[in-house]
Amino acid sequence: MAYEKEVLEKLILDVSEKFLFRYGYKNLNLNDVAKEINISKTTLYKTFDSKYVVASRVIERLLENAEFAMSELLQSELPLPEKLKQGIEIISNIYTKMDREFLYDLENSLPELWEKIDAARKKKESAITALLFKEQSKGVVRADIDPALLSALLLTLIRGMYNPNFFLTYNVTSDVVVKAIIDIFLQGSVGR
Repeated sequence: MAYEKEVLEKLILDVSEKFLFRYGYKNLNLNDVAKEINISKTTLYKTFDSKYVVASRVIERLLENAEFAMSELLQSELPLPEKLKQGIEIISNIYTKMDREFLYDLENSLPELWEKIDAARKKKESAITALLFKEQSKGVVRADIDPALLSALLLTLIRGMYNPNFFLTYNVTSDVVVKAIIDIFLQGSVGR
């Protein structure tokens, strides 16, 4: 099959993302990616010259999409509970795509990609902190609560709960988790 360059790149990244997040970097086999798309390995390597470049581009694309969605959300005029709900969904989508094997590979084999993900996490934490400070100045968030600590607590909840083992252990959906986080979070932090 002949593909336009942009379409081919997207297909390679889509399939690579699926394999990468399921099997990890060490077990990512670009032959399997090429077979899934029905192209030759040569064609794949003309598009991306190494497994590392493919993995790097997958991570960059994931983070770019999350950054765009978060930026749009923070600029919206939605009320705080809805912004938090959608923000949790944006952040959790990063974690739910990556299984433990891939995260282990990143941390141990690809530290520069791990640092990109961590930097993106810190940027989102700063954005949520800024949102909470803004809402605190309006009297929505209690004045006696540190918005930076509140933001860190929220992200810790997300990281802790958004993993396959949690969902299997508690037999819940991501919607139930988001609702629980928001309900608990707002009960203690929003002014009365």
